[in-house]
Amino acid sequence: MNAEERRSDPNARVSICGVEVDAVGEAEALGHIEAMVDERRPHLMVVVNASKLTLAAENARLRDVIRRADLVTADGMSVVWGARLLGARLPGRVTGIDTMERLVARAAERGWGVYFLGARQEAVEGAVSVLKARHPSLRVAGLRNGYFKGREREVVDEIHAACPDLLFVAMGSPAQEFFMDEHFDALGVPFSLGVGGSFDHVAGISRRAPVWMQRVGLEWFHRLASEPRRLWRRYVFGNAKFLRMLLEERRSRLRR
Repeated sequence: MNAEERRSDPNARVSICGVEVDAVGEAEALGHIEAMVDERRPHLMVVVNASKLTLAAENARLRDVIRRADLVTADGMSVVWGARLLGARLPGRVTGIDTMERLVARAAERGWGVYFLGARQEAVEGAVSVLKARHPSLRVAGLRNGYFKGREREVVDEIHAACPDLLFVAMGSPAQEFFMDEHFDALGVPFSLGVGGSFDHVAGISRRAPVWMQRVGLEWFHRLASEPRRLWRRYVFGNAKFLRMLLEERRSRLRR
């Protein structure tokens, strides 16, 4: 299926550093997703933050995946602020983890089957246990950890056979986006979304930033403080690069 056939283009999009982001809020995004599930054909959603936008600037394959996605939303406040700096407006964040949790609640109401793929075994099992406790009627179509290198075809066949309505993939970027895009047709899932470290957060293995930090755009700082050795390069150099990209794009637009 080519990019034009895959892209449903339900909304106006805002261009940020070469990536088109849908100008939707949470409620509107969820409405689009529900319509996607009801269509019964495969759809893909990608959430973007500063880190993913800087990665996409260097990675043509990731840019192509995002371009083909049916829905692209701002996972971080940095993207919302970046849009404002460029003279555009995004209604707010529509994050992967929040979208996943809201969709799980909707799945329990509508009887949708959900497949959870990725992270360590304790994380995916823990997340499913927590979500089942919150939503006893949730139908879990299957779960599997993210350690299956060399057995991708087996995993794809397993998910396809389970016939889930929703697929959440927690493998980090860009691995999760590449997996969902490469196997888009073979998976055949009505709605797929990469959710990064969400299983660890839901399972209680790692703590998400307090709500006030999320609202003021400091969730990245909470992550950095939690894992400084692993993340300092990503956030110190990555955030500086994102700001430089934004300023260069702003100057370019002002010269037109």
